[in-house]
Amino acid sequence: MRKSGVVAGSTSPKSLFARHPVLSYEAWLQAAGGRAHASRVRESAKYYASTGRLRHLTRGLYAVVPVDADPKNFVPDPYLVAAALRADAALSHHSALDLLGVARSVFHRYSYLTARPRRTLRLDGREWPALSHPRVLVDKGQTAFGVLTMDRRGTVLRVTGPERTLVDGFFSPRWVGGLEEHVESAAGFEHLDLDVLDTYLRLLDRRVLDAALGWFLEGHPDAGKGSEALMRRLEKRVPKQPVYLGPRARGGRLQRRWNLIVPPHLSLESGFEGGER
Repeated sequence: MRKSGVVAGSTSPKSLFARHPVLSYEAWLQAAGGRAHASRVRESAKYYASTGRLRHLTRGLYAVVPVDADPKNFVPDPYLVAAALRADAALSHHSALDLLGVARSVFHRYSYLTARPRRTLRLDGREWPALSHPRVLVDKGQTAFGVLTMDRRGTVLRVTGPERTLVDGFFSPRWVGGLEEHVESAAGFEHLDLDVLDTYLRLLDRRVLDAALGWFLEGHPDAGKGSEALMRRLEKRVPKQPVYLGPRARGGRLQRRWNLIVPPHLSLESGFEGGER
């Protein structure tokens, strides 16, 4: 009779699967007691995948299939997949907007930050791009700045908080679905921590980001109440020449205070305030 492959002296598979709805080989190995048990862990993984208790997602990654689910049609929680792809994963950009409850649109791309980027996983019409932290944060040893934790189905996720997510979206609009999606989503943030924003902007030290945040705060006073002093500081850091925020397009409007050119429908003059909520 074929054995289940349970590793002697380790956490039982039932207990392990209950704690890890999406389970990486490394986490399994650690629970089993280390690399001395590697062959038995591989045997266990193959066995439970063959029985339909696990779904193999990619090399070294498995989703636990609920007992009442069809293994062939089971789709795991995409955020738990992202968190399991790298031990240091921090859900970011549009993924963070969604987890923080402000995303305006549904995306099927789940980005995360890691010190060891890997090839993008594509599965079930979804994708999980691994992004590097900004080089300046790596150099300063501040890659964890602005990252918070939250619980999701008993799993602790690391997620960029509102302040870092707001700035990162202007830093890399591609990963938030573009400028309009980002501004409309971020308009849902309430009570931003202005000290965290200020510190993060100083760490990144990029004039266009200072200007972008000043422009955003001016147009969304409810998101950054009491931000007048911060905006005055940011106003002194605007780019010396006008800079496009978002794609270059005809009809862009210059926001003189911030020396930014923005799409006309996003300009302060148009009365844009991030859409209704």
